[in-house]
Amino acid sequence: MEYQTPRYIEIPGNINDSGSVHFWENPLLFPKGILRCFWISGVKSGESRGNHAHWEESQVIVAVSGRLEISVDGVEGSKAVFTLEGPGSGLFVPPLNWVSIRFSSDAVLLGLADRAFSEKDFIRDKDYFGSLQEGN
Repeated sequence: MEYQTPRYIEIPGNINDSGSVHFWENPLLFPKGILRCFWISGVKSGESRGNHAHWEESQVIVAVSGRLEISVDGVEGSKAVFTLEGPGSGLFVPPLNWVSIRFSSDAVLLGLADRAFSEKDFIRDKDYFGSLQEGN
């Protein structure tokens, strides 16, 4: 598997006076479709969630409401910070990227994944992830 960096993606939608609807139709990112979705809410402002990487899973992260500040460390040593505010864009996070997410008080995170949940796919030890970085 070739390493990929995270990147913003646009999420199509229709917005008018009666509201907005956004939808996912992206077989290029997830050829097998969405195999898992999850949402996180009620996180205290400034608290951090995520704090892990995946061996194989790719995700798209969306701020359905509020603001998410997402810090990403790539296995090849890159560091980036992404900000999401609103459902019209998302962050595509390929495998082997360590993600830490800070929430505004009203934030709701929607996660879309290309794999079913597997604890074996998680890298939860930041020091171990750092040793993978040193190997590149």
